[in-house]
Amino acid sequence: MGKTLIITEKPSVAKDIAKVLGKFTNRKEYLENEEYYITWAVGHLITLAEPEDYEKRYKVWRLSLLPFIPDKFLLKPIDKNEKRIKVIKDLIESNEVEKIINGCDAGREGELIFRYIYEYIGTKKPFQRLWLSSMTTAAIHQSFRNLLPGEKMELLAEAAKCRSESDWLVGINGTRVFTARFKILLSVGRVQTPTLAILVQREKEIQGFKPTPYWEIFAEFSSLQGTYIGKWIDGEDRVYDQQRAWQIEQNVQGQTGKVTEFSDKKTKEQHPLLYDLTELQRDANKIFGFSAKRTLNSAQKLYETHKLITYPRTDSRFLSHDLVDQVVTGWNMLHKCGFKELTHEPLDIKNALKDRRVFDNSRVSDHHAIIPTGEKIKWEALGRDDQKIMDLICKRFLSVFYPEAIWAQRRIKTEVNNENFISKSKVLIEPGWRKVYGKEATSEESEYLPEIEIGTTVKTEKVWVEEKETKAPPRYTEASLLSAMEGAGKLVDDEELQEIMKESGLGTPATRAAIIERLIEVGYLEREEKTLIPSQKGIELINLIESIPIIELASPQLTGQWEKKLIQIEKGQFSRQEFMDEIKKLTNEIVSKVKEKKDNGERSKMNTNIGFCPLCGSPVQENRSAFACVHWKEGCPFTLWKKILGKTITRNQAQKLITQGKTDVISGFKSKKGKFFKACLVLQEGGKIGFEFNSPTPKKGDDSASTPENTSL
Repeated sequence: MGKTLIITEKPSVAKDIAKVLGKFTNRKEYLENEEYYITWAVGHLITLAEPEDYEKRYKVWRLSLLPFIPDKFLLKPIDKNEKRIKVIKDLIESNEVEKIINGCDAGREGELIFRYIYEYIGTKKPFQRLWLSSMTTAAIHQSFRNLLPGEKMELLAEAAKCRSESDWLVGINGTRVFTARFKILLSVGRVQTPTLAILVQREKEIQGFKPTPYWEIFAEFSSLQGTYIGKWIDGEDRVYDQQRAWQIEQNVQGQTGKVTEFSDKKTKEQHPLLYDLTELQRDANKIFGFSAKRTLNSAQKLYETHKLITYPRTDSRFLSHDLVDQVVTGWNMLHKCGFKELTHEPLDIKNALKDRRVFDNSRVSDHHAIIPTGEKIKWEALGRDDQKIMDLICKRFLSVFYPEAIWAQRRIKTEVNNENFISKSKVLIEPGWRKVYGKEATSEESEYLPEIEIGTTVKTEKVWVEEKETKAPPRYTEASLLSAMEGAGKLVDDEELQEIMKESGLGTPATRAAIIERLIEVGYLEREEKTLIPSQKGIELINLIESIPIIELASPQLTGQWEKKLIQIEKGQFSRQEFMDEIKKLTNEIVSKVKEKKDNGERSKMNTNIGFCPLCGSPVQENRSAFACVHWKEGCPFTLWKKILGKTITRNQAQKLITQGKTDVISGFKSKKGKFFKACLVLQEGGKIGFEFNSPTPKKGDDSASTPENTSL
């Protein structure tokens, strides 16, 4: 009887599956038992070929060679993956292997990773899909009992290929035509450019903002029931004329007033929804200042390595009814793992099932919301980031099974000499789900207003005027940008389009973090703590796109519609051919319009200096492959290559090196022996670039100093 080959996305998943299936021998490059081989892909192994892989002449970025739209897309191995591909190929083509199981991550990208391997190798052997939403032993057993036929995932595969090919067409042609036309490396993309446009539009609003002064009037009133403060209101709660503000102050000062309205009501506040990836990233950014990428990395580790949470790259915030047992297990586990006080009563699962804000089968497709798996949490074994993210997930999970929070809200309207003042208070009287979050949950509370009958006479104790001014809209943080990307439809004026885009946005939960990091890497954005600021280069690129104009390339609504169509392709509601025809049409339009655009100095506006040459003092500017002295043609040799030992050097890192002589620690360099390392880049004598390694901190009792080690490239 033949064997089955399981291909996973990562080695860690292969090992987890082997532990569950049992009795495997480690063959270094794969695992084997009597029934299965298991091997792994290590992420993307195969990618779409570059234009020069079709014909060598396309290696040169010439305008005359664009657009490049292949009739059929070719595949090729990603650099240095040949050995891994050969292992998989040999196993697939082995006479022992009768069928294959796709065990890559359960989603669009996981499907693409497997399909590209399958197609590149050219096999026709039958395959099935292992769909894992959790890495626990029970979940793995359950998924193997419910293996899906490969053909059932065909629509998901089509959507994945559409995403890949459309990004390639727009990215390759857009980047090449802009770079060739304006002689500066300009990276554009189907999703990254509209995302940049959102940030640039906000920056323009900030730069063009002119503050307007206004005045607010406050008064303190006293009665037998107590004192309270009111804010003047007459349609608006402010005036834009200082004389008018002073008149109101004088009109009210020392006068008696009357309570004309009093309300005292209780309001219920429902619990929040469970986390999807985007909401988790938003909260981690607001609370801890984590980047979206940092949160995703931690969540992925909690899922893969520690088996503590369900699949994190989800866009659902609901659970299906078949998860009841896991929910109860999770609740009971948290009782033993740090949340005893919050779980002292057994979970009322029958009542919880009635809550459509938690259990709703119609709101769950491929993946449900992120929840604990029920595995025991060994907090001490988790890194700091992982502890913080796990704590967020646990508290959100617990909170949805608590009752509503109840607030007491009072409102008083006071009339003094025909001027009206409003007073409000909000007090939490039953914490409900907010109990899970402790003291921080009551930050919205205000001091309780006294209970006063309508018609009560009050005395105006004092009146004062506060001068303020309107503020520019805030710059985006990663939290607010993720919201903007998710709800790109809100940025659209057309109501019909808003409705169309309710379920779509820019990118997917799994890709948004990478898009933000890419914009920073290519020098279009700078990150200052939580804030994202467009660079001059990023601003000028969007200005250039709008001036051509290629509005579609920077259009959130169009890209949002494409994302929606990818989802429709997965559901069989839109065809792959129609989608790719639209993308090819856009690609032709982009290339045609850029070719026709005259250079009105856009290059000089975008290629601002990143510093001055350490050899001759001339400006250092960016080109396609390096940051170099502008007098390189005259013989100045100073050059900082963008690729150093496999690591791409960002504009910000280059600027820091040239202006300060040293970068921060950079991770991801790869030695000739294939080992990854981190180091600072330092500017050495003669304009040479070197590495600086910090030696390990000396042990107690070791008198040797911890000195940096410098190495030239």
